[in-house]
Amino acid sequence: MKVPAALIGAGAVALIAAALLLWPALQDRQGRGPRALVTGGDAGGLPRVPAPQEHLDPAALEAAGRDASAAELEALIVLRHDYIVYERFGHAVSADTVIDSGAFAQALVGLATGIAAHDGSLALQALNGFDPARLRAAIEAGARQSYPEYLSLHLWRRLNAAPAWIALPSPGAAAPADCCFHARVADWLRVAIVLLDDGRFEGKSVVPPGWVERMRRPVSADGTVGFGIELAPAARGAERLAADDAFFLRGPGRWRLWLIPTLNMAVLFGARSGGGDESAPWDETRLPNLVIRALSEPPSQRSVGSQLQQLVPGH
Repeated sequence: MKVPAALIGAGAVALIAAALLLWPALQDRQGRGPRALVTGGDAGGLPRVPAPQEHLDPAALEAAGRDASAAELEALIVLRHDYIVYERFGHAVSADTVIDSGAFAQALVGLATGIAAHDGSLALQALNGFDPARLRAAIEAGARQSYPEYLSLHLWRRLNAAPAWIALPSPGAAAPADCCFHARVADWLRVAIVLLDDGRFEGKSVVPPGWVERMRRPVSADGTVGFGIELAPAARGAERLAADDAFFLRGPGRWRLWLIPTLNMAVLFGARSGGGDESAPWDETRLPNLVIRALSEPPSQRSVGSQLQQLVPGH
């Protein structure tokens, strides 16, 4: 019996649709494992301007991207005053590539904690020290929703970031808050804007004013670690970071997100580790310093002011 061509076509479309629906599950079976979705927003692009408009020397930025400290570069993006001013990619990575951010995720639970403390979902006692697992549990108990749901509703969607996900250690397990957050490279620039602009994104307050200032206060005795972030003294290199107020997120391998509030600048960098060795020595101050020195204007000291006492009395 001859099957009508239209029926064959309809069947093919149905098979393709089914395959698309099943694709995430098929990927899981290929090693991605169970995960919790963090829904996002419209995932639109961030504005761009030429580097000279933000007083950065394009030749100096190109030289930084080709410096020995940027060997095996996968991504180098410079952001200033919320504008992308320079981008360079390698090894098939692009702004839309989804990466496992490693310890970058600690900054997210740090920001979520500030939001939860402000909206009453989190008791102030939870703010003693920085323990991602304890903070996640406190947020979930206070908000009566899972951490991925809270993060999506109160932070990720408000940044208009693309959907992301958190890898789970096992099906049904609690989502870790200190690792395993998978998101597009470009969406970490949205996080950078919030960290630089006192909790604002596109002019709207996402994180309570003064909270990022609280995150930049040392929580370790040696002054190297803040609340979900690392401070300038933690940077390992031949010289100190060229800006005293710099802080950063240290991701897997050679992924870093450096932030310099006085310059309203962020530098996102990722590279393959030398020879695949994650522990290979690497100067993590040289590259951000090269970018800072590409600036042709002197730093203007700005103060975001402290509104922390309104948020957390006694701090």
